[in-house]
Amino acid sequence: MDGSPGGRIKAWVLAARPKTLVASVVPVAVGAGLAFRDTGSFPAFLFILALLFCLLVQIGTNFSNDYYDYGRGADHDRSLGPARAVASGMIAPRAMFVVSLCVLALAFGVGVVLMEISEADRSLLWIGIASVLFAIAYTGGPLPLAYNGLGDLFVILFFGLVAVGTTHYVLVAGVGQDWRPNWVVPLGIGFAVNNLLVVNNTRDCREDGKVGKNTLVVLLGRRSGLVLYGLGLAVSTLLCPSLDPDVSLVVWVFPLGLFCLFKLSKASTRQQYGFALLATSLGILAYGFLAVLSLVA
Repeated sequence: MDGSPGGRIKAWVLAARPKTLVASVVPVAVGAGLAFRDTGSFPAFLFILALLFCLLVQIGTNFSNDYYDYGRGADHDRSLGPARAVASGMIAPRAMFVVSLCVLALAFGVGVVLMEISEADRSLLWIGIASVLFAIAYTGGPLPLAYNGLGDLFVILFFGLVAVGTTHYVLVAGVGQDWRPNWVVPLGIGFAVNNLLVVNNTRDCREDGKVGKNTLVVLLGRRSGLVLYGLGLAVSTLLCPSLDPDVSLVVWVFPLGLFCLFKLSKASTRQQYGFALLATSLGILAYGFLAVLSLVA
């Protein structure tokens, strides 16, 4: 364990899991694209607040996962994945727990400010409360979602429908116009982002099964990870643009997704799984860029 200031900072950065933060950036960007399509306006400050809220929720979730996975033994034998901060001794368990709660509390505060400045309906508070509670319940509490085959549903719901839809709503409300919900585009984002989780769960299938972390891949078998990845790719790049032609450009991500799926099917080492995760992250960035381009062009 590196006790220097630089080492401690590096440990916290790694615990935030920066390779996966596209899962926050892309939904907010696409939500902003939907709002621009509907209003012709881009309230930059509201966009920054929405992005900050989503990033803080995801980072707080990652910190919470690090703490609770350590407590349940899920990170003790991680031969193919990256070392986790608490399990490797880089960060003390209590420090991780306290900081995760602080980050989630800060996220909630940012969400309240966003709601007030945009003059959104006060019922949006329930979205903020649910985001914080489910961030903890993902791996914590009496019925942790990730340990009971519900992790994928959580990701699709919160990083797709909630993140994109809420951003779309507050940016439209912020310029005084009426919000017309769009469910197809957020669904595509949710399935695209979930493929990050599918890569992780496929990689960790053996270790997760030993400690009772019953992800869908554990419950259905490792090869189901490839099926789930292919399903996420088909829904996001083929089905959703066919239902909403305003994001038709995202079909061009399909070949990249097939390449990622091929790499995942052949992966057997830490480096190969790391490449599959990185390639999937880049694919999500490309998906978000093409979705926004389709919406604003």
